[in-house]
Amino acid sequence: MNDSVLECDNLNDPRERAELRSAARELVPLLRSHAAETERLRDLAPAVDAALRAGGFYTLTAPRKFGGREAGVRTIIEVYSELGRGCGSSAWVGKIHCGAAHMASLFCDEARQDVWGEDGSAVVSASLNGSASNTAHAAPGGFTISGEWRYASGVHQAQWLVCKLAVEQEGSGEQDLRLALIPASEVSIVRTWDMAGMEGTGSDSFTVRDLFVPAHRTLPLAALDDSPRSQDDVESVYRASVPSMLGLSVAGPVIGMARGALEHVMSMLEQGRPVTGTTYTNAIDFPSVQLAVADVASLIDTAELHAYRAADDVEAASLRGERLDVAARARIRMDTGVVMLRCREAVERLLDLGGTSAFARTNALQRYWRDLATATRHALVSPSLNREIYGRALLGITEQHVPVV
Repeated sequence: MNDSVLECDNLNDPRERAELRSAARELVPLLRSHAAETERLRDLAPAVDAALRAGGFYTLTAPRKFGGREAGVRTIIEVYSELGRGCGSSAWVGKIHCGAAHMASLFCDEARQDVWGEDGSAVVSASLNGSASNTAHAAPGGFTISGEWRYASGVHQAQWLVCKLAVEQEGSGEQDLRLALIPASEVSIVRTWDMAGMEGTGSDSFTVRDLFVPAHRTLPLAALDDSPRSQDDVESVYRASVPSMLGLSVAGPVIGMARGALEHVMSMLEQGRPVTGTTYTNAIDFPSVQLAVADVASLIDTAELHAYRAADDVEAASLRGERLDVAARARIRMDTGVVMLRCREAVERLLDLGGTSAFARTNALQRYWRDLATATRHALVSPSLNREIYGRALLGITEQHVPVV
C-alpha cells in the first residue's frame, strides 16, 4: 500500500468510499443468486464467503498499518446497504466482521499484532452474549475462562473472536467486566442458530473450557465507551463511541434489504402483471401501485437520511477528538430506531402489493421480509428502547436503563 493511501483519512475521503461502494455493487448479483443457498446452508454460501473475503469486506475497519481500511460508520452503512440488496444474511455477516474488527482495533498493539501481524486478512467475529454460567478467573499473566457465548454471527468465517468476560474479584464479590480476544481455533462451535429470518448468518454459539487468555488480549469493557485510542492522532476512527457505531452500522444491511425488496417488486411489475380481482391488465397503471411505490421509495430515503445524519455526527466528533455527550448518543440511538421502523414499513407496503403470492418460498420478497423483520429486532436497534433512551435524555433524566448508551 503506497504512502498516499496511508496518509489518507478515510473519514474524509469520498473517493475511497465510492470505490468500496462500487466494488460492493458489483457483488450484488452474486449474493442474490446464492441467497437461497445461503439460507439453506444456514451459513454463507462458499462462493459468497470467497468473494467477500477476497474483496476485503470483512476487514474494512481494521487498521491501515495491518492492511485494513480504517473505515468509518458512514462507509460501512453505504457499503453494506449495497450488499444487503443482494442478500441480507451475507451483508449482516460482513457488517458483524467489521464491527468486531473495530473492537479488536481498540486493543494494544501487541494484541493487534497477534490478530493481523501474520495475516492482514484475518477475520474477527464477536459475541457479547455470554451465558450466566460462564466463569473467568485471574491467573498469572492473564485469565482462565470457561463458558458459552451465543449469537456469534460469522463465527464460521472467523480466525479470532471477541467476547465479554465477567472476572470474579476474590473477596469483593464484584466483577471486572472485560473484552477478550481469543483464537477461533481454540473454541468449539455449537449449532444453535435456527431462526425464521437471517438464517444464513450462521449465528451459532461457541464454547471454551479452561482457556488461558493473556492479559494483553483483554481490555476493560469501558473502552467501548471511552476508547484507549481516543488520543491517537493517526487512527481517528477508533475514537468513535463504539455502541453508537455498532448500533448504527446495522442500518447498512437493513436499508439494503429494503432496497433489494423494492427492486424485486419493480422487476416483477415491469413484466406487465395484471391486478387480481380488477380490470387492470398491467399493475403499473393501477394508481394504488403507483402511490405505494412512491411511498416505499420515500420511506427508504427517509431511513437513509437519518442514518447518514447520525453517521456524520459520529465521524465529526471522531475527527475533532471529542466524545459525544449522552444527549447526542441518545439521538443517534433514536435515529437508528427510526431507520428500523421506516424500513419495516417499506417492506410491509411491498407485501401488500404482492398479495399472497409474495409469501411463496420461491419469491425472494418473503426472504427480504423475514430477514429484515429479524434484523430490526436486535437489542442495539430496538425502536421502543431507543425511543425511551432519547425521551429520557430530552427530559434531563440522567439515569438510563442500559449500561452504555
